[in-house]
Amino acid sequence: MEILRKVRETISEFDLLSEGERVGIGLSGGIDSVVLLDLLEHLKEELKLELHLLHLEHGIRGEESKRDLEFVKKLAQEKNLSLFFKEVNVPFYAKKEKLSLEEAARTLRYLFFEEAIKELHLTKIALAHTADDQVETFLLALLRGAGFKGLKGMPPKRGPYVRPLIRVWKKEIEEYALQRNLRYVIDSTNFELSRLRNRIRFELIEFLKTLNPRIKERILEMTEILRQENEVLDLMTEKHFKGLAQKEGKGIYFDLQALKELPQAIRIRVMAFAFRDLAGLDLPFRHRKSIELLIKGKGSDVELPRGFLASRQGNKVYIGEKPEGLEIQPKELQTPGVTEIASGVFIEATIITTSDEKFSPEVALLDLDKLILPLKVRSPQEGDRFIPSGMSNKKKLQDFFVDLKVPRFLRKGIPIVLSGEEICWVGGLRVDERFRAKENTQRVLKLRLIKEKP
Repeated sequence: MEILRKVRETISEFDLLSEGERVGIGLSGGIDSVVLLDLLEHLKEELKLELHLLHLEHGIRGEESKRDLEFVKKLAQEKNLSLFFKEVNVPFYAKKEKLSLEEAARTLRYLFFEEAIKELHLTKIALAHTADDQVETFLLALLRGAGFKGLKGMPPKRGPYVRPLIRVWKKEIEEYALQRNLRYVIDSTNFELSRLRNRIRFELIEFLKTLNPRIKERILEMTEILRQENEVLDLMTEKHFKGLAQKEGKGIYFDLQALKELPQAIRIRVMAFAFRDLAGLDLPFRHRKSIELLIKGKGSDVELPRGFLASRQGNKVYIGEKPEGLEIQPKELQTPGVTEIASGVFIEATIITTSDEKFSPEVALLDLDKLILPLKVRSPQEGDRFIPSGMSNKKKLQDFFVDLKVPRFLRKGIPIVLSGEEICWVGGLRVDERFRAKENTQRVLKLRLIKEKP
């Protein structure tokens, strides 16, 4: 049989099944899954497979879906195969989790499969997606503006999930079912034109056939090419991600210059990979574009889904959960001494006789004789102004932060050290010109910002 030959070739080419495996078959009761079951039964002895049937009743189609469950139960009994099934309420789950019906059904379906793998000790789960499903998935992704990941369609193999029918056309399946006199159920929703996939199947593809009678074959070939090329890009992306990513807490940092040196396509994929690694979600196109502008210095912080953020921090690019800035409650600095200004953050004050020290953003060298003690420290406040070292006029602290591209979410955690009512040091960034220690300064107050107690 031609269809059996195709399935054998697909299994062999993509290494879908090996001898002695325990295989679960996703059995909806429809024609595709019934044909898949029949074909795997043909190969059962040849590959020494142990077959188990899996059925999830979604609770979407009322009595019709209950009919499907009863059909599957009877079929399992006739074939003397074990049946693992579960009844769920997809509409309720979709409303609770704020998902579309399609997203909710897919999520619960794969949770069910994972449960079946553990319960039955399965090594593979065979799904009945066909070549027609692949073509429809491509067009659906195209209409939704997907990138490579969406346009490559469904892979023949992903982890334990395998698709032996991915190169078999629906017409071949119908002919096979007729020849074998197979019984199956029909899902009435497959004919509702209110569903986008059905309109693609019955309207868009039929129209495209008038332009190219072999359009389905061409699209299927294209998905295979895109899948192969996507595999190469995935390998390159993962390699660069592992080489560049510096994980810290709930975020990831990248060297800005190293990112700029990557080809744009790889750079964007690396950032999308990072977001997926952190949030478990694909990065929408508009956010990819905004992150690219951020890296090039032409954009600001990017608010991402689920409260995540992308931002430039000096010579680094950060992507991760939006950190809560450590708000600094007003307090006096011990001089000399060490003061904890926030949880795990300290300022060390020492009096020295020379200002001849190597410059460091974490260190401020101030003219002690120009200071009003005790110094105070607090978070930035609206209206704050100071004279950045090297300048002669006051500048708004807000404008200073903008010039240095300090992310908004970090600003309230920057210590502002005051002499009387005047700012003498923006902690970790710049001292005030009026209080800066110079060559003729007799007594120098050295302030050091540290994140562990000395």
